[in-house]
Amino acid sequence: VNCYPTCPEPDLVLGMPPHSDYGYMTIILQNHQGLEIMSHDRKWYEVPVRKGALVIQIGDQMEIISNGLCKSLVHRATVNSDTDRISIASLHSLALERKVGPASELVDDQHPLSYTEGSFSGFLDFISNNDIMQVRYIDALKKNP
Repeated sequence: VNCYPTCPEPDLVLGMPPHSDYGYMTIILQNHQGLEIMSHDRKWYEVPVRKGALVIQIGDQMEIISNGLCKSLVHRATVNSDTDRISIASLHSLALERKVGPASELVDDQHPLSYTEGSFSGFLDFISNNDIMQVRYIDALKKNP
């Protein structure tokens, strides 16, 4: 559960900086506007809040398993000056040490292997030693960045 309290100067801070989730899927319930996603042209778009609706985000593990067919979602959380924002996130991932690589059925001459294997523990080591505002773990796993 994430709580983003009201902020008198919301243009000066972020509730959560831009990132992608390492797992294969994240399910989010939010009570107020604040979740934003980055498009391929690097512009930010608000995710609409629909009462009782869940937001499903694809994570890095799904991008790796799909050999890049599905792309993980870079997102951030903003704050506002009017109301507190609550989001409940359910993160789904394979086991800590479980290696994830592209599914062999999705690799062929037209679709070469795009990623090396990675794991959640590798992700944790990576974010401990790198500035995730500058480089994403999934980019370190790409064979031809």
